[in-house]
Amino acid sequence: MRVLVLTPYPPMRGGIAAYGGQAVDHLRSRGDEVSVASPKPSDAEYVVDVRERGAGLALARLARRFDRLIVQFQPEMLGDPGTTRLVRGRALLRLAVGLWAARSSELYVHEIDYGNGPLALLMRAAVRPVLAHADLLTVHTEREREDLSRWFRLDKQRIRVVSQGAYMQPATRSTRAESREALGLPADGVMFLAIGFLHPRKGFDRAIRGFASLRSDQARLYIVGSMWRDDAIARGHVQELRQLAEQTPGVEVREGYLSDEDFDRWIVASDVLVLPYRVGWSSNVMERGLLYQRPVIMWDVGGMGEQGTQRQNVTLVADEAELVRAMREAEGAPLSTP
Repeated sequence: MRVLVLTPYPPMRGGIAAYGGQAVDHLRSRGDEVSVASPKPSDAEYVVDVRERGAGLALARLARRFDRLIVQFQPEMLGDPGTTRLVRGRALLRLAVGLWAARSSELYVHEIDYGNGPLALLMRAAVRPVLAHADLLTVHTEREREDLSRWFRLDKQRIRVVSQGAYMQPATRSTRAESREALGLPADGVMFLAIGFLHPRKGFDRAIRGFASLRSDQARLYIVGSMWRDDAIARGHVQELRQLAEQTPGVEVREGYLSDEDFDRWIVASDVLVLPYRVGWSSNVMERGLLYQRPVIMWDVGGMGEQGTQRQNVTLVADEAELVRAMREAEGAPLSTP
């Protein structure tokens, strides 16, 4: 089958780009002939940004050349945070033009805005025809399937659940010792890791405050990642993280963009991942941690409770006291995986 995939794509940054790249690799491994369109220049063959005028017709012309169009969707495909609903609506119409032109189509819904306030019903009414036109909708948890069906009045039979870790492949073969050496980390001691984009919604300040309560002389906590975008909210949060780290022995903030290999090296170097998110639908980082058999402590928020429940090596927490208790238990349970 000839497939066109519209997705952020490596070396673009972000979990959706990484997911999109591995999903494309999976399609190719099963024999599909795959071409990629991305919203920015990347390793993709085409650039199609539905936020730009004329992108709908460009996507439609491309889609007609393929047997299937697959879209890796998240809200920022339609506009950056703060973009008006009018601008987002125009971008959504451009995406709809591409879906309507395709012979068949599939929409991976990584996140979606269900709306709130007096305009919520109007917004859902505008979005529903776009979702309804796709032959198949894909989400990552059963809760997302239920919500998508209920809020947009869609037949659940057209919505499937695929784990966010379904297409993941390791980006490093380094051992823990080799990874620590490559990253300039101490060879010994329990290492907690909070990794990802530095933003208040990730809750990494919670990780620092929880670590401070351990009062450990042996363990260390690393906060690792970069800002998704350089704005006042992200800059203020990074400053907060640095101040908290300076006040908390054993904590270090490492700010900077990570390649896929270095991202995975940090995970392999760690003993425990700490993901105390304030907002979230599902966690790509959790899946990457489990890929390397690293224990994960994760806040039970959004769809991540379902994602993590009954998963080996995942501890879900609901408040600061549970976070501290889980970190204390993890500190006393040495990791056996190299």
